[in-house]
Amino acid sequence: SLCIVRPHAMREGLAGEVLVALASAELEVTALQTYSLLKSQAENFLEVYKTVIPSAQYHATVSELCSGLCLAVEVRHPAGGTVAILRELCGPHDVEIGRHLRPNTLRARFGRDNVHNVVHCTDLPEDGVLESQYFFSILPGAN
Repeated sequence: SLCIVRPHAMREGLAGEVLVALASAELEVTALQTYSLLKSQAENFLEVYKTVIPSAQYHATVSELCSGLCLAVEVRHPAGGTVAILRELCGPHDVEIGRHLRPNTLRARFGRDNVHNVVHCTDLPEDGVLESQYFFSILPGAN
């Protein structure tokens, strides 16, 4: 599964907090790399959200993801269910809902709004491998 520490969170020094939270949830880091995405790369990665979130939010999310360094973290849980565990840790995409319903999640604790919500995490189990492959096999500079 994939967790991306968004550029605003990198600038705010939150990468360490995210990595500690991943380790506390017994998620094992299997790959880790920083990227400075081009707009076209961010659009390609986020394309599935184009019809899911409002247009203005989608474009702002693309702009945020290519606004500086992001940290891509591939994780797995030894017992399986990695995507669900990661989603539970990250919390709802909507920061305000997270603060009310799941206040201890990463987005509730550190997010500012729905664009600056600290992390991207894989939504669906079937997308975990695809998202990881995009960052760690397809993007230029991937090892």
